[in-house]
Amino acid sequence: MGIEIKKCAVISGAPEDNLAYYNKYLNGRYIICADSGYKKCERAGFTPDLIIGDFDSSDFPDKNYNVITLNPRKDYTDTFHCVQEAAARGYNDIVILGGIGSRLDHTYNNLLCINYCRNRNINCFLVNRNNKVTIIDGEYSFYKDDYKYFSLYALFEKCSGVSIKGAEYELNNVELLPSDQLAQSNEFKDDAMVTVSVKKGKLFLFFSND
Repeated sequence: MGIEIKKCAVISGAPEDNLAYYNKYLNGRYIICADSGYKKCERAGFTPDLIIGDFDSSDFPDKNYNVITLNPRKDYTDTFHCVQEAAARGYNDIVILGGIGSRLDHTYNNLLCINYCRNRNINCFLVNRNNKVTIIDGEYSFYKDDYKYFSLYALFEKCSGVSIKGAEYELNNVELLPSDQLAQSNEFKDDAMVTVSVKKGKLFLFFSND
């Protein structure tokens, strides 16, 4: 018997004007909102299942939602608390929406949330209107979908045995250092499937459509 896929969405609080892309990701998922993320959830036409935050920069929800209130003096971001809660509840397919914003430190923290999930064999993507990011180890295959470009970066340490097949620019069993830009802005070949593999280490996989 295969592993049951339990899907969750975490909505972070980065400011966003166009929320139309939420429709692609929220249907059929348990929705956890990080602090002011619940306002974006409502604007997108969805109802949060759970809200977690310290509400030091936004109003406390005035509706009868399930809320976990955090102490503002804490070690981790509201979004990371949401991801931890999702993992604790057994969700193994998590998408973080609205976590790429003008606060670069918060964006980087949300990238680290993906690594937290990857270390626990949880599939996780960080997504906004123009970008989608995940972390891979082993082998991973994908199609063009809504994105024109994809890029790979070694995560924290040297990656060995990196290969790209089916893309405009292919690699065969190379090493990538965290400082390398060799695998940036690759392109798809029409509707062909792309396969990325790494024998040792973990890779950031970025998709971009602008």
